[in-house]
Amino acid sequence: MKRPFIIGIGGTCSNAGKTSTAVLLLKYLTQARCMRQATEKGGEAADKAPYPPTFQKCVAPGKWGAIKYTKTEFYASLVDDKEALSRKDKDTGRFIEAGAEEVVWIKSPPQELEDILLLALERLSALDGIIVEGNSAIEFLQPAIVIFIFGNDKQRWKPGTERLAGISDIIVYENESELPEVVKTKRLFPGDRAGIKGTQSFLELISDLIYERKTERSNNDKDR
Repeated sequence: MKRPFIIGIGGTCSNAGKTSTAVLLLKYLTQARCMRQATEKGGEAADKAPYPPTFQKCVAPGKWGAIKYTKTEFYASLVDDKEALSRKDKDTGRFIEAGAEEVVWIKSPPQELEDILLLALERLSALDGIIVEGNSAIEFLQPAIVIFIFGNDKQRWKPGTERLAGISDIIVYENESELPEVVKTKRLFPGDRAGIKGTQSFLELISDLIYERKTERSNNDKDR
């Protein structure tokens, strides 16, 4: 089974801004755009085909989907019916409206998460990439890029917050003074559930990381 490129979005608590960040990324990744112009025409950027020589880094439009994970106590289920998921009052509806080609909503107790996630990945294996929302899903799937969002209410932080934040690439925070020491060397962006401040810089970094991680994966495949 082909494994799509995966970006994971986790957070300290519910309503921290995970869905808003997923929507931002889906809108960006499903449209053709280049965020940063090269300083010189040609040069180093020209050697990085298939990116146009007048741009340093670009993200080509692709078929992206999303997995939303909700923890339950007693049963596991997978919902992939687009009509049911498209309701505007659901997070999954926001994903579809933002450009997601396919969306899967999984509900599972922790002990059954592995099996239901593998099934979700199989359903989405034809896509170029997947946005995964949910802390436990991130820990199992080990995405190529991990974004972690710190909400403002420290008393609501979920167990394992510092562990997951420690493996993240990007930290979005509401209150910098409450950030644990383990994330101080990460790329930090202020933001809240309404959105990320410095959106263009954030998307430029996503572009850089996608290019970097895809190149690493391609080189590793060649070495095998």
